[in-house]
Amino acid sequence: MRTTADQLSGVLDHWRSGTGPLYQQLADAIVALAEAGSLEHGARMPSERALATRLHLSRNTVTAAYQRLRDQGWLDASPGSAPRLGTRSRGVSALTAQDRFSRILVGQQEPLVALNTASPPPAPVVAEALARPEAFLGGLAAIGNGYAALGDRDLTLAITDHLRASGVPARPDEVVVTAGAQQALWLALTALAGPNTPVALEGVTYPGVFDAIAAAGSRPFALPMTERGLDVDGAVKMLRAALPDVAYVTTFNNPTGTALAEEQAVRLLEAAAASETTVIDDRTIGELALDGRRRRPFASLGTRASVVTIGGMSKVFWGGLRIGWLHTNATLAAQLRHRRAAMDLGSPAMFQRMGAVLLREHFDAALAWRLDSLRESLAATEAAIGEAGLDWEHVRPAGGPSLWVRMPGVSAERFAERAERAGVPVVAGAAFCVVPGQGSDRFRLPFYLPPEQMRLGIKTLAERAA
Repeated sequence: MRTTADQLSGVLDHWRSGTGPLYQQLADAIVALAEAGSLEHGARMPSERALATRLHLSRNTVTAAYQRLRDQGWLDASPGSAPRLGTRSRGVSALTAQDRFSRILVGQQEPLVALNTASPPPAPVVAEALARPEAFLGGLAAIGNGYAALGDRDLTLAITDHLRASGVPARPDEVVVTAGAQQALWLALTALAGPNTPVALEGVTYPGVFDAIAAAGSRPFALPMTERGLDVDGAVKMLRAALPDVAYVTTFNNPTGTALAEEQAVRLLEAAAASETTVIDDRTIGELALDGRRRRPFASLGTRASVVTIGGMSKVFWGGLRIGWLHTNATLAAQLRHRRAAMDLGSPAMFQRMGAVLLREHFDAALAWRLDSLRESLAATEAAIGEAGLDWEHVRPAGGPSLWVRMPGVSAERFAERAERAGVPVVAGAAFCVVPGQGSDRFRLPFYLPPEQMRLGIKTLAERAA
């Protein structure tokens, strides 16, 4: 593999034929390579002494060139470590909200293996319901005029009972049925977040939240994270300092799969209450506890915090049902229910009635099946990574359907470009990171697909993209 020094040596004649001081020419050559993508974001640069020796320059020249690049934001450096190509390099400037969200969507043409979206195939009971809807519903599938704009009553009651079973003291008038959890998130954030105010997020988070924040006219504000998940001590300090209107937190972080211990969640909620911050508890993947430890909703923990709970049927049953919900106080729920109805008249009445039956009668069995399938696919994925000899790194998730993979020394943006051309698209880490330039060597690897498809996807990535 060509080193960074090799690449710089290759343009030696070009930059030495330029004008201006030698250090400026060297700095300009490095910028040109970065802009062209020849040098990847996060690439470790040679030490000043090593580069000076390789290019037959004085060390003072290289020192001055590196300082110029630091001043311009092209190099990131910390004491005692080699500098790395920084956040101005191609592909990692701040993404728009639309750019982030579009990366997790499958296009009109289905790829060979879609690893850019964490959307599951339908559970067997859903396939059965769709094959024989009248038998499944115990009557006609065509219900009334086909609309249930304010939410089907049976579904609303089923969701209410589902929330109560998890410890949330819900009432039917506090529940809003939505067209998926993404719509629930959008409704909650645009109602609660004020213009030009910060919305606190885990530093690595679900890309769909950025579009909702942009729609509210707010701005994202990163809460610190470690390899083990949210840094609660740091998050509490930042909530007290910034006083955000809203904090958005996921039960199992998407994409890292980490989760808060209950005592940590209580500390975070008490800090939110003190700062008068409403917490959105996104439990879209909250039931997918791979470690067997189900996490209680924030609204069930008995704190003083104002909590909006978001959930949906997509991750256990199937995203094609387009059924989600949010739980909040009755006043806000009434406002959001009518706002949602004005947007799209709701999910089809037949699917809502089907959702009620699924949630009441088949949830536990479907969840058990989904967790077994996820664990089987995760084992196949990890085995395929090992068999392919890939040096990818990840921490096994406590829950959720994804791995947060680190590729040492590799640009995730470039890797994602190669993966898409190979027919196995993935999402580079920048789409999940609140702070631009972070996640440059990471990508999300969902393992929702059956083991044989996961093995095919990893094999193709190893052969054509890695």
